[in-house]
Amino acid sequence: MVKTKREGIAAAMDVLKTRFFEKYGVDCPVCGQPLLRPKTLNIQTGRKMAGACPNCGYMEAVQHSTIPDQAALTTSARKNDALGYLTNYSVFSNLHAFNHRFDNYTTENSSDKQALEHCETVARKIMNLETIHSLLMGATGLGKTHLAIGMMYYILEQTGYKYQITVMKDGHPEIVDVTWKILFIDWRALLLEKKESFNDEVLAKKLAKTMAELKRADIVILDDFGSERKTDYALDLADDFWRYREDKTVIITTNLIGDELTARYGNRLLSRMKNHGVGYSFAFKGRDHRGMEAG
Repeated sequence: MVKTKREGIAAAMDVLKTRFFEKYGVDCPVCGQPLLRPKTLNIQTGRKMAGACPNCGYMEAVQHSTIPDQAALTTSARKNDALGYLTNYSVFSNLHAFNHRFDNYTTENSSDKQALEHCETVARKIMNLETIHSLLMGATGLGKTHLAIGMMYYILEQTGYKYQITVMKDGHPEIVDVTWKILFIDWRALLLEKKESFNDEVLAKKLAKTMAELKRADIVILDDFGSERKTDYALDLADDFWRYREDKTVIITTNLIGDELTARYGNRLLSRMKNHGVGYSFAFKGRDHRGMEAG
């Protein structure tokens, strides 16, 4: 009975949304869902009213309630494509970390500030299409994943979710816009899902697509690399990953430092990691950020 009542309420709410509210091509900056606004005009201004997100409660500022122009609609479409690619092909352990940005990273000491400045600098170089292997090293809880994801959002938002390349068209060079393709790979989750996929056809197909995209993605965030138990299977998968990404941008977080990486994976793999990595490593120090605002 309770279930039927809830379903009835949900259905009634859907009818109300359709009857009195409309989508207008703007997505929520917090959760990415379409904003809704009243279909009627403001009786005082004669204009459309501000929108709100029915999913997370975000309220749009009144001055932003106008109908978006073509440029805004194009950016919104690119954002949906970029975040859709991230969602469809990434391997996550949880989604909590995706609230992280540069502006909510807590800097309590000079090391924190240096880490933030380093990651901002590297992000700008990646925006300029430099191929980089950025290694963020240090103990658990110091904000490595926070800043890696902050780099991703900084790149996407600062560039309008696109970069430009020159292609030949009809024998002439032409500059075209390309939507960023960024993947997030939780290393331990990837290893676990690969093993589970041996007995799960649906998961096997999903991971086959992810492995294929590792060769194509513009940027891969490789999170918690080296956190797994050392096995031949893990070493083989690591070798595959770095063969795919040897000359493509990777942002790596790891608890291993210096010779620990060499001891775990060997000189050949470390040589691939260091390719495009000179000057882009950072060793985190300081207090555990977990439980603080930065996460």
